Amino acid sequence: MGRSSRVVVAGVRSVGKTALLECAVHANNITDKAYVATIEDTYVCNVETDRGSKEKLRFYDTAGLDPKSAKTLPPNLHAVADAYMLVYSTQDMASLQAVMELKKDIDKNRDKKDAVVIIIGCRSDGRLSQVREAGERWAAMERLRHWDVSVHNRNTLIEPLTELASRLAPQPSKTSLPQFYMVGRKYKD
Repeated sequence: MGRSSRVVVAGVRSVGKTALLECAVHANNITDKAYVATIEDTYVCNVETDRGSKEKLRFYDTAGLDPKSAKTLPPNLHAVADAYMLVYSTQDMASLQAVMELKKDIDKNRDKKDAVVIIIGCRSDGRLSQVREAGERWAAMERLRHWDVSVHNRNTLIEPLTELASRLAPQPSKTSLPQFYMVGRKYKD
């Protein structure tokens, strides 16, 4: 585990970005507390990859965007992002449309063309919704991974974080050379 990867978490106001991070990183349920708008916050955690190694992820919890006006992220966030976690509410079509606009902004402005983007549909209940189905169809068209998560169930958050850590972690180097070298006529490990 070397450097930490930076993940920008973005979406409109009140879709559950902070609640999602509090649940995933600290196992806190903040949904029963009074809503306080996030200005900006950072969460750091070690996440196990699908290869068994641990990677440090630094999440930048951004202030919620206004779905009617702001469709872009500040340039400084594009400069630091190794990955983006775009969050929308599965009960609010405007939040999904804002995420679609954010994805266009990311494609247009990111310096790192290989930055990872994942889509999170944050639900407050177990109901299926047309918004969620639309989000899944759009993510499939964009060739993005989509997860339907609940901030009340930490288990639903494990897979998306594992995916992020796995995609951000460098692959172990593979070499065609043997793991020993020759000194004189003897082999050494």
